[in-house]
Amino acid sequence: MSKQKKLPTGMREESIRRVYDKEIGRHSNELIEEIKAFLAKSIPSDVTSASVEIFPDEYGDGYTTIGLYLSGEMTTHVRFGEYVNDLPLIDVESYADDIHIPNMVVDLVKQWFAECWWKSSGWDYKLSVEIYGHEGFGDGESIPLTKNC
Repeated sequence: MSKQKKLPTGMREESIRRVYDKEIGRHSNELIEEIKAFLAKSIPSDVTSASVEIFPDEYGDGYTTIGLYLSGEMTTHVRFGEYVNDLPLIDVESYADDIHIPNMVVDLVKQWFAECWWKSSGWDYKLSVEIYGHEGFGDGESIPLTKNC
């Protein structure tokens, strides 16, 4: 296992974005394959909707999670991209007045997941699927992942 990177304090916002974007981007092919495998599975007959939620790394410890929820008689959780749990560490408190790091990371992961979903031909998935940040984290906007949203 590799040693987790730590970002220095005082970095500019665009530099932090670039680092995180590069870190998640190096896993794009893995995520695309995960999504393709998910999309190839049949949808249970009781499932009526799906959503993807990005859970923030509120403390700067590198742990961001991605969960897809299939809603039917029971909700089924599918976890994606567990490799985004080794994002660089950052002192969130030192940026609190200028940059909300958890929102930034949620938005970057949300956009990255959406692009990987589309590259996996997910746009044509039979269910309506949107992606958003957990409990309003990120910019508060959802991204439609399928054409029938």
